[in-house]
Amino acid sequence: MKTLKKKSLLLLLMVILVVYSIGCSKAPEVENDEVVEEEVVIEITDPDKDEEQIVAKEGIPSPLSGLYYPEELIDRRPIVIVFDNHSKARPQAGLIEAEIAYEFLAEGDITRYVGVFLAGEPKDIGGIRSARPYLIQKALEFDGYFVHVGYSPQGDLDIRNYKVNNINALNRGNDVFWRKNHKYAPHNMYSSYEAIRRAVDSSKYRSECQLVGYSFHEELTDIEGKDASEIKIFYSSPYQASYIYNKDERIYYRYYNGKPHLDEITEEQLTASNIIIQVVKAKVVDSELRLEMETIGSGTGLYITKGKTMEITWKKDNYQALTKYYDEEGKELILNPGKTWIQVIKNIDYVTIIE
Repeated sequence: MKTLKKKSLLLLLMVILVVYSIGCSKAPEVENDEVVEEEVVIEITDPDKDEEQIVAKEGIPSPLSGLYYPEELIDRRPIVIVFDNHSKARPQAGLIEAEIAYEFLAEGDITRYVGVFLAGEPKDIGGIRSARPYLIQKALEFDGYFVHVGYSPQGDLDIRNYKVNNINALNRGNDVFWRKNHKYAPHNMYSSYEAIRRAVDSSKYRSECQLVGYSFHEELTDIEGKDASEIKIFYSSPYQASYIYNKDERIYYRYYNGKPHLDEITEEQLTASNIIIQVVKAKVVDSELRLEMETIGSGTGLYITKGKTMEITWKKDNYQALTKYYDEEGKELILNPGKTWIQVIKNIDYVTIIE
């Protein structure tokens, strides 16, 4: 009888112990008292914006392209360079890094380029050619240092009269300009961004920047207009520029005489986010067939971006003033961020837009 009581008591104690263990059990402790929290990632998306447009921008926007760069690359005066576009001068070196580039007619229906450089610092620049009054104007419009090899008679007068801060190969040493052997003179004059900056510093020109520039959207923005998948600009038989729109990249690729316009050094194709067609009157003024172009005043043109085109007007108040562009409502044009090519032509009929 006593044995049975002992067994019953022992069984009761075991049951109590089990119940107590279950009721008082705790969650496992975390080693070193660390608190484990599940990481929560909140992704904010906007269906109207592309992924690349949501990325935070660093630096400050360039007044020439609207793209963001370190402040030290923007808070300075630009360099404005005349580029040769003779067939023997192609391909050009360094023009691909210009934030704004122009194509102008010169004598004999040839064309020349003007590249405006602020953030870009090309190691090789060439071929560089001589100045004309309407090319000099671009240096003053952007408060830039003007780089060239000689000038026309009127160009010489304008540089003197307007006190243009210029770097001219005719009075600089071979540490600033040099000729390369792979092309024939006069199409083989080269320099570099570093050499030009050294020449600027030694000239003791004003360094404080007074550049105004253009207005840009923060993001690529559509315009209302007709489709423009391809643009063809006819200057003369050997001088025909064209652009083809890439829908995926939302930029235009540049071609010349039907072939990709490539940089000489990088062999990359030149592109543009914005294309402006500016129509100006022009006439021959001397026996060398040099031109006088009415770039001061007002006129018409086209603005092309993101696969669309619309009619615009332009206005330039004086020799030094910035050329401004306006939409059909008379509001100053706001460009899309990126590189801009400005094609200056005599007649809008020389332009073909393919939808």
